Amino acid sequence: MALALSWRRLVVRNPQPLWLRSIAQTVAPARHLWTSRPRRPAHKPHAETPDLRDPDPRWIPIDIAGQTHSFAPLVLRDLCSCPQCIDVSTRQKQFYTPDIPANIEARSVEADAEGLSITWANDVPGYDESHVTKIALDALSRVVITGSPEVERPQLPRSFWNAATYAQETNDFEYAEYMADDKVLLHAVKQLHTHGLLFVRNVPEDEESVNRLAERIGPLKTTFYGKTWDVRAVPDAKNVAYTSQNLGFHMDLMYMEQPPHLQLLHCIQSSSSGGASLFSDSFKAVKDIAQMNPGAFRTLARQPVSYHYDHPGENYYHQKRTVIQQKAVPGRSPVEELQDLDVMDFVSSVAWSPPFQGPFRLTVDSRTGQPMQDAVLMSRAYNFQVSRWHQAASEFNNLIHREDHIHERLMKPGECVIFDNRRVLHARRAFNIGDIGRQRWLKGGYIDRDPYLSRLKTLPSHAR
Repeated sequence: MALALSWRRLVVRNPQPLWLRSIAQTVAPARHLWTSRPRRPAHKPHAETPDLRDPDPRWIPIDIAGQTHSFAPLVLRDLCSCPQCIDVSTRQKQFYTPDIPANIEARSVEADAEGLSITWANDVPGYDESHVTKIALDALSRVVITGSPEVERPQLPRSFWNAATYAQETNDFEYAEYMADDKVLLHAVKQLHTHGLLFVRNVPEDEESVNRLAERIGPLKTTFYGKTWDVRAVPDAKNVAYTSQNLGFHMDLMYMEQPPHLQLLHCIQSSSSGGASLFSDSFKAVKDIAQMNPGAFRTLARQPVSYHYDHPGENYYHQKRTVIQQKAVPGRSPVEELQDLDVMDFVSSVAWSPPFQGPFRLTVDSRTGQPMQDAVLMSRAYNFQVSRWHQAASEFNNLIHREDHIHERLMKPGECVIFDNRRVLHARRAFNIGDIGRQRWLKGGYIDRDPYLSRLKTLPSHAR
């Protein structure tokens, strides 16, 4: 790909990329619901939108793949990755972007097949005339194509599963290999990404094994349950998990601002009767409901649900989490038919935890964002939105409970399950609490999203 300097004027014919408007916009208001208060005036931006067709004359025109692109001097200066600007050891930036003078100008610009070499007038304070900015051609090419100079790592496609496809497409892992071989660990972490669920066999039956398993991926997350915790039936339990009752499909700690991403449950003892673990792929249910009932999908993606944990000494509350949580998708026009997109184009996670669901809260008029002044309208809106959510949630609940979509496993001592707590729903059948010496005992732990994603990105370079 050739690069050359040019002082021709650049005209951007399509200056603005298309962005997918999030389906999770403000919920459409119920008919005849409004407030007597006037709408607030539209927010005015702090600066005028520039005319992208007419760049500043100080911008530097560069030919990339036969097309001229103009770059502001401060943009090119900020992209410098020389040892003076990016510390070789820490790989951290040595200057602040706001330190770049607004009147910085290129003193000289040289181009070759690799990229640009630029010296500056009015450089960042502390940098003299000997400083040369080096920018690779590949980085500039990525900027004009993707809007980012960084290499975008291709993501593995997700696999939406039912009981049969999970059994066909996945593997269990041996503890010794998982702990010693990075290639095996990479396979395991990839399975967590594609299917959200895996099992490790022949795990030592001691209380530290869950910590060792977790540390291969990332540090355990400490919560008010501790770094690790025991799942056993106890008297006067504060959580239904600590009873012998049936435990329905749910996700853990939805009442927290940052719920854990991965959960580990290591079976140390199993009961002689009952206690099977159940798993269901919520992403499969999301895909199905998006195709079968787009209206229900939109409701679950828009209507926030409250989750709470309220006990003496601990009180956690989170009210703005929708069942289906979405992500922005660049390069897409507004989507009317959900069938046109793969579900993972617009879904990032699911939140479903009925045992910890709190009362619904409606405090504003969805038309204006203002508090409702009319009590009658408030009550009507509250009833309407809760009823609409109930209808959509009931359909979702039926989908996650389809028998042929549930992976059931009576875990044995020495087995550990690791699953994506923002995707895979887990449940448990009731068990016999009277088993003398055979009481069901699982050791659990959590891992946050960031260390897991870091491991997923860095393992391929180590597991060769």
